[in-house]
Amino acid sequence: MNQSRHLAWTLACALLVSCTAHYPVNDPYSPSAESGTTASLPPADDGRSDSLLIGLAFSGGGTRAAAFSYGVLEVLADSTITWDGQERRLLDEIDMISSVSGGSFTAAYFGLFGDRILQDYPEKFLYRDVQGHLTWSLFSPVSWFQLGSGQFDRSDLAAEYYDEILFEEKTLGDVVAGGGPRLNINATEIALGAQFTFDPPQFALICSDYDSFPVSRAVTASSAVPILFSSVILENYAGSCPVAIPPWALAATRDPDPHSRARHLVQQMEDYMDSEEMPYLHLYDGGLTDNLGVRPFLNRLALAGGSWELAQAMGVSDLRRMVVIVVNAESEMDVDFRQSNVDLSLGDALMASTSIPLNEYTFDSLSLLRLSLDKVARDLVKHRCADWAATRSSTKGCDDFEVSFVEVDFDELADPKKRQAMKHLPTSFYLPPEDVDGLRAAAREIMDGSEAFQGFLRGMDGAKHP
Repeated sequence: MNQSRHLAWTLACALLVSCTAHYPVNDPYSPSAESGTTASLPPADDGRSDSLLIGLAFSGGGTRAAAFSYGVLEVLADSTITWDGQERRLLDEIDMISSVSGGSFTAAYFGLFGDRILQDYPEKFLYRDVQGHLTWSLFSPVSWFQLGSGQFDRSDLAAEYYDEILFEEKTLGDVVAGGGPRLNINATEIALGAQFTFDPPQFALICSDYDSFPVSRAVTASSAVPILFSSVILENYAGSCPVAIPPWALAATRDPDPHSRARHLVQQMEDYMDSEEMPYLHLYDGGLTDNLGVRPFLNRLALAGGSWELAQAMGVSDLRRMVVIVVNAESEMDVDFRQSNVDLSLGDALMASTSIPLNEYTFDSLSLLRLSLDKVARDLVKHRCADWAATRSSTKGCDDFEVSFVEVDFDELADPKKRQAMKHLPTSFYLPPEDVDGLRAAAREIMDGSEAFQGFLRGMDGAKHP
């Protein structure tokens, strides 16, 4: 009798869940959306220098990318410099992180909790069998009823789990309130085939409240591989608030070239602002449009009309040093089939059809970033010196600006066997602990041997790096 009652109670609870289960809806416009029309960095109230800018980009690649990115943060925690007369850890000077997919877990946890990442993140995520749990949850009776609601799907289950083990139901507003680096967590809006960045300017376009959006759902969208996960759905409230195209993008509308990249980006922004045509956004893995996480910077540079305009919009026109660190956990597909005269298997053909365009796009993005950073240095110095000549009594120091570009890539490993082993680790949300440790060690080895990173350190007064 007691067992029957227990079963009846369980079924009743499950049916209640079935009736009420729904993905969390993003909140509409609030006054905080007005601040989203700017591209400025958050205040450096944690002591970050205004004359030094450190930006990181974390690529996709499941736990492989998360662990590799974490290894880079460990190196930055151990690296100290003396700048503006103060000794600083590089970890404390990080101004922004742009991330995709697996890299978004590390970026978001650091953005929320700062130094705590060095104590508990490996056990909470890197060494945990996240993939096994997500697979098992699909066979849970409670999950069946949730999934049966029709408005609660696999990605919603994943977001709940990420909150449980990592993000503690924190929101993007909590990241800002905590004084951490600016986060650009990136996903892909599938109907437009466009990058969707979880930042205030993007939320302003759809008249949605940035501060209240859960970090877990942003990371879920960033890592939602199609088919394996469902899309993360956002409601589009565009037209319900007084927000137009951000001022730092207006210059692009005056570009006479109809095929310019800037005008293409403005068109995408206008598409987001058409809520009648697109009342809902469907977000998938950010790697579909940018597997490195470098496009937000390139897009802002194109929209702003130049590096000086962007520096002014971001409030960093007095910069003296800038370092961009791109952590690329790109995998390499198995090409043993090249030794055979037999046609490729279905699995090899599918892998090639996704890996080839992704890797080529990554190569092009890196090439464009290198060229853009060189142009940033030239343009910023040129326009800053001209500005100071017109507005100040002296131009002394206007040309004091250097950019360093650091690539943390498996190709930089000296041992070819280790290099191949890292590249062929699976893109999944579980790796054996020894592989996680190997990725962390590989990041340190690469940065220790990086001429670009070591040169940046040598250029700073009193740099210390173990």
